[in-house]
Amino acid sequence: MMILEICAVVLVVLAIAAAMSENVRNAVISSKPYKKAFAVHMNLFSRIHNRAVRKRKEEMFAHMKLSLESVGDGDILEIGAGTGANFEFLPEGSSVIALEPNPHMESYLVENAEKCPNVHLKKIVPGFAENMEGIADESVAAVVCTLTLCSVHDMEAALSEIKRVLKPGGFFYFLEHVADEPETWRNSFQRTFDNQWKYLSDGCSCSRETWTYLDNAGFMSVCYQKFYLKDLMVIAYLMRPHLAGYAIK
Repeated sequence: MMILEICAVVLVVLAIAAAMSENVRNAVISSKPYKKAFAVHMNLFSRIHNRAVRKRKEEMFAHMKLSLESVGDGDILEIGAGTGANFEFLPEGSSVIALEPNPHMESYLVENAEKCPNVHLKKIVPGFAENMEGIADESVAAVVCTLTLCSVHDMEAALSEIKRVLKPGGFFYFLEHVADEPETWRNSFQRTFDNQWKYLSDGCSCSRETWTYLDNAGFMSVCYQKFYLKDLMVIAYLMRPHLAGYAIK
């Protein structure tokens, strides 16, 4: 019953968003109350998502542990660190720089870092992936982001910045929800409701073909796998297609 009630609320929000002009929608998602509410939402949703992708994350961060041994010591930069949902999966002794544009996520980041003895939260840097001026060139051993590239406004700039801050031979790890295959019902729904979805999820696009940007970003090597999450709630139907993998500078 609770899921049906949540679905009803989501449908109402989507209907309201559809009736708004783009300028009004942008003003709403830029407001302090929205950002604060979104941080609360992500703290809850991240737990649900973690349960659904636990095996994938365990595999991804086990690979990160091996890659760090080859690259050498260095910090891990997490872009769009959110509430710290990835901290529990990071390798032992990880020194993390958290890049996060929403200031209301900070208390969750600190709290979750304190719960994870495997992680040292070195610092929190306010900012966006497209312009990481607070991070020096070739200064981090690995970059990771999950459920972040969907919200990036300029993918080419973001991936260029990731290459800039990575050490030579460094790895960029990602796990993202993406567009479904063309000519499927879900893909049609994703494209139809994309603008409204952005209002519901802080600028996130549910129809982004993220792999095309990764393939053309100029990394030495890119490896990824597409998969579907069947364990997410029904309200996350548009988010079930996922992409996980890594790219090497």
